[in-house]
Amino acid sequence: MSKEVLLLVDVLAKEKNLDKDIVFQSLEKALAIASKKSFLGESPEIDVVIDRNTGKYKTIRKWNVVSDVDFYDDDKELSLSDASEQYGTEVEIGDVIEQEIDNIDLGRVSAQTARNIIAQRIKDAEREQVLQEYLSRNRGIVIGKVRKFERGNVIVDCGRVEAIIMKNDLIPKEVLQPGDQVKGYLDKNNLIVKNGRISISRASSSFLAKLLENNVPEIASGRVEIKGIAREAGIRAKVAVFTNDGRIDAKGACIGFRSQRADSISAELAGEKLDFIDYDSDLAQYTINALAPAEIESIVVDEEKRVIEVIVADDKLGAAIGQDGVNVRLASKIVGCIINLLGKTEAGAKLSNERVDLIKIFSNSLDIDDEISEILVDNGFTTLEEVAYVDSRELLEIEDFDEDIVEQLQERAKDKVLSKTILHKDAMDHLAEELNSVVKFSRDVLLKLVEANIKTLTDFADLSGDELMEIISIDVDTANKLVLKAREASGYFKE
Repeated sequence: MSKEVLLLVDVLAKEKNLDKDIVFQSLEKALAIASKKSFLGESPEIDVVIDRNTGKYKTIRKWNVVSDVDFYDDDKELSLSDASEQYGTEVEIGDVIEQEIDNIDLGRVSAQTARNIIAQRIKDAEREQVLQEYLSRNRGIVIGKVRKFERGNVIVDCGRVEAIIMKNDLIPKEVLQPGDQVKGYLDKNNLIVKNGRISISRASSSFLAKLLENNVPEIASGRVEIKGIAREAGIRAKVAVFTNDGRIDAKGACIGFRSQRADSISAELAGEKLDFIDYDSDLAQYTINALAPAEIESIVVDEEKRVIEVIVADDKLGAAIGQDGVNVRLASKIVGCIINLLGKTEAGAKLSNERVDLIKIFSNSLDIDDEISEILVDNGFTTLEEVAYVDSRELLEIEDFDEDIVEQLQERAKDKVLSKTILHKDAMDHLAEELNSVVKFSRDVLLKLVEANIKTLTDFADLSGDELMEIISIDVDTANKLVLKAREASGYFKE
């Protein structure tokens, strides 16, 4: 078989006047494709490596090691717990597990298939040469003329290269006509080529960043740094900027004399309004800056859950939210947290109701007077688990508590938590089994879910990310990822 491989490579290289290495690569690709097709119902990651000297080849199946939370693709991934069990505890997230499998018979890969792949490689090589030459001269912004429209996408003539602006990369409501000059952002690090056309974007945050770099010398020189961009294309964008140079006003540099710089960029973006804000390492102050021009009465930051509660005067609530909610949405995006905006009256009522509910929970669960429950609530305790497992010294710092009271409170809280765990044991075990393909939660987390009446995979999949965050301590990205995985596992999208 090894001689046949060398003979096939030699014949095809001479026939197509190609370097033998290109033929080897094409044959490896053909063998890999054929090997993948032999795995019915699966989509594995397969590599075929041919020894250039002997013609012998081996087929390797690969799995990426991911965290138990990120694990969702059995064909290409191994969860860390499974990988550690099979290959030892030294396995880490990000490792690639390789396993040599049986080679597919070369006879099953037709010569015509190999020729087709090689012919395509020739075309690809020619396109690649032109494209690389173009990319070497390009600095991120592509300029061309609108040539035609295809199914809502815009085809742009850029000289020797054609670009395509996909429908979702266009600025909504912007009207383009054949012959119009248009700009777009080309992401060299994530290059997408469709039918020989490079994909560019007018709706991405990177496009706005590149326009700022080209129009604001202080950004181009590095004296002003863009810390974040949140954008709703064609409507509004917030740009967080920062400088270590005390002689420079970062926002003023971006806006320019008489708003000339900001206005020219806005005109390029079909009239999109630009808000420039000062970046701050303090999350609370950064949020206040991001919500401008809203006037903040008070702000509470939960960094663990990435949730920020902001209270504004009742008559300022509309301005803080912005038209169609755009101001608070963009502020949330740029600070990377969920921002809950409340009017002063609404916030007061909510706080009062939450306080009353917590007092009732502590009084009923711990069999104590409302007065003691009020002291716990006023000192920041919100769950029985906190009372049960907090360092007793923290409770003793409360003026009205002595050692006897603290000891009784913690014993009762621990007994209540334990009894709840025993009461819900079967439901917790069932939920753990159902969620096994999605995530492996601790018993404390499972208890919280069961108490919230989340008892099956379907119940979990029906949650939103925000709802999950209200039940357990988890950040917004992880919450959304877990819900999405649960929906995939439960067949949610097939219904």
